[in-house]
Amino acid sequence: MEDLNDIYFFASVVQYGGFSAAARTIGVEKTRLSRRIAALEKRLGVRLLQRTTRALAVTEAGQRFFERCVATVEGAQAAYDSVAELRREPAGLVRLSSPVLLAQRCLAHTLPGYMKVNPKVSIFVEATDRAVNVIEERFDISIRATPVIEDVAGLVAKHLGNSQRVLVVSRKFLDRYGRPENPVDLPKFDTVASTDDIFDGGARWNLAKGEQTAHIELEPRLVSSDLRVRLQGAMDGIGIALLPEQVISAPLKGRLVERVLPEWSGARNILHLVYPTPRGMLPSVRSLIDYLLIHVPAWLREHSI
Repeated sequence: MEDLNDIYFFASVVQYGGFSAAARTIGVEKTRLSRRIAALEKRLGVRLLQRTTRALAVTEAGQRFFERCVATVEGAQAAYDSVAELRREPAGLVRLSSPVLLAQRCLAHTLPGYMKVNPKVSIFVEATDRAVNVIEERFDISIRATPVIEDVAGLVAKHLGNSQRVLVVSRKFLDRYGRPENPVDLPKFDTVASTDDIFDGGARWNLAKGEQTAHIELEPRLVSSDLRVRLQGAMDGIGIALLPEQVISAPLKGRLVERVLPEWSGARNILHLVYPTPRGMLPSVRSLIDYLLIHVPAWLREHSI
């Protein structure tokens, strides 16, 4: 490909009516302009400009070339301007991934507030519980829930808060079947499990109480990947469920469920933001990160137990 600077130089000489005027306008030495255009004519094998001591005229080939050069220069300038616009204020598309629960319960209610304040920003939200590859899948921001925060080269991680799964079921269930006194009693009761808990044809819950741990194998009565199905199963007395605290905080306050073995819980997950290193970060991405760092922790605190 030809050097785009030569196209810019040639178009400037024609537009401003000579080498001297072009040199003053674009800030390039006249002798350099002359050398570059002479080299351009040599590569093209045609004369683009007729030069005399008093005047400069554009040849027929030069006029054709000039018309295309102007379009190229204007297109390049438009490309620079489009990026400059993005850097002036929050604007453009931001791609965000989030765990399903957080997307449904938190982001669905908090993102509209950000978008009202930043009307030029569009947001794409991928609600998924898998860990997306931020770089390869071209996400600007990813919210993750993992037991530990991984140190990944080229990525920044910011802590948002914590979440753990707790055991709950309806009072009617407990009145009818009694209460387990310790984790080893759980297999005697009907349970509601996640598809992620399935293990060798049954299910396994890994519970902790301080430094103590218990690995309980179950034969659940209801299994679902959907949190709402599992919560409803617990509220309707289908069985004891192990659910995130942010899911059961409201039903717990409304006495729709009660905690079972309250000193025991599932593994704690750390919720955190992950994004590429901030060098060259657009205002839209930076402003959304700042917004999430305020509102997601507030939501987690409000819905913790």
